[in-house]
Amino acid sequence: MAATPYSDAGLLPSGVLQPYGQNILKYGIGQLGTPIDVGAMTAKVAGPSGFQQKSQQQLADMYGMGAIQRDTTGQLTGFTGGTGIASYQPYLDQISQQQLLDPSQGYKDFMSPYQKEIIDTTMQEYDVQAGRGRQAISDNAFQAGAFGGGRHGVEMGTYQSESDRNRAALLAGMQGQGYTQALTRQDQQLAALQNMVGFDAGLQGQKIAGLEAVGAQAQALEQQKLNQLAAAGQTAYTLPMNRLTDVANIYGSIAGAMPGSPTQKFTPSPIATGIGGFANMWQTMQNPDKNKLTQVLPS
Repeated sequence: MAATPYSDAGLLPSGVLQPYGQNILKYGIGQLGTPIDVGAMTAKVAGPSGFQQKSQQQLADMYGMGAIQRDTTGQLTGFTGGTGIASYQPYLDQISQQQLLDPSQGYKDFMSPYQKEIIDTTMQEYDVQAGRGRQAISDNAFQAGAFGGGRHGVEMGTYQSESDRNRAALLAGMQGQGYTQALTRQDQQLAALQNMVGFDAGLQGQKIAGLEAVGAQAQALEQQKLNQLAAAGQTAYTLPMNRLTDVANIYGSIAGAMPGSPTQKFTPSPIATGIGGFANMWQTMQNPDKNKLTQVLPS
């Protein structure tokens, strides 16, 4: 049987396979010439989620840092409109306005509005009772025939002195009691405002922490989506070459099993050898740590 032109030329072990080998080379070279979208294969970092951005803004408001400025990815770039007034500033303003740190002034707002009326009424009643005591001394002196005498004057003076001291002590006691009560209320107000600073900060901190926790979950989900998109881009890039490698391996196996010409020794085809070398090169680039492909055509 005469050798075919293909086998005489030493191109392929069989002319039947020549078109397939040419197509494999054509598609492989075409694939290598296809532009690569590196961005589609590169993993991206998810920006802060809406909840995280909200928590960050509330934290900035809490410390008077102003409005957060962000880039197109949502990352923080700066602040505008900061006042430096933190969330506890209103409480400090109230402490200052009420002079709560000044015991000589701050108590005034906490004096009982009824204290003056109570003191005036009490002192009026005291004066009435003191007058009755003086009248009793005069009546007794008159009955004893000593009215207007020295004894009467001494007794009246002694009574009046004691009465005045008692009156001053009574007045001072009521005023002191009112002042003490006002100071107590002043201290209570100061402590309440100081506690509100921590209480308000604690509530805001809990709110921010809650937003941050939900935001972290949303960010993690977005990151997973970006990772999957990058993985899909990588798969889209490698899949055509992997398919070509598979086809080249199948082609090499078939070509090696088909004899060329029975009248002459088979000469390896440069096309088949090139296809096998291309498959080996691609497999090595994809899996540098694995064993290389075996030669697709026999020597």
